Amino acid sequence: MKIGIRMLLLLWLLGIAACAVPVTRPAPVAGTDVGTVAALPETEGWRRVQFRIARPQGEAPRWYIDALIGGEIVAPVYQHNQQDIPLWRIHRRAGNDAHGHVLSFIFYTSPPGAQRIYQDIRRNAVLADLLATGQVTWVGYDDLTQNDSPLVEDTSDPVWPEPIRKSWPALIMGASRMWLDLVTELAATHSDTADLVQRYELVQQDITRLWAEQGQHAVLHHLAALFAYQPLLIRY
Repeated sequence: MKIGIRMLLLLWLLGIAACAVPVTRPAPVAGTDVGTVAALPETEGWRRVQFRIARPQGEAPRWYIDALIGGEIVAPVYQHNQQDIPLWRIHRRAGNDAHGHVLSFIFYTSPPGAQRIYQDIRRNAVLADLLATGQVTWVGYDDLTQNDSPLVEDTSDPVWPEPIRKSWPALIMGASRMWLDLVTELAATHSDTADLVQRYELVQQDITRLWAEQGQHAVLHHLAALFAYQPLLIRY
């Protein structure tokens, strides 16, 4: 059972941090012009906004910039557009490859709903500052004239059985919400730190500590209980 719990930890971490969407998907392009919103179709599907984060050669990923984006950009955008987002998640990765360090905000909505989200992100003053200082190097938006992932299961791992692909988005949304709530609550405890980057460095340190100390019981134990403490089939 200990091996199963450790692997569950690994799978949960990979789900929120690295494996939610295949990185081979074409990069997002600039979103549809604001003036065309009324002409967009209503068909729902998965859309995303990607934030590419600077990672100087030889340096470790700046995970605290992910937290800053979550707390200062994603959280207010989500709060303002909840009615448009029945499903969503955060995807994080930082590989030593051409894709680099990327945080993605992925959501299931209609093109008009996505356009409203795009507008809020483009207007975000913190994002403008991150771009101006080179800490975020690029922001990409899915093309709203395309709907390549109309089904809820379309961005789940294709190797999973269909019931898992259909139900997994609910799990990862809950995990993403937990992470985002931790970010915003911890940021409030460091509100006396005026510099945003320094504030979110502290937030990332807090989250790392809390995950190390509490993740086993708060997350892994309760997931194992939910699935009746059954062993996991481990593939290497």
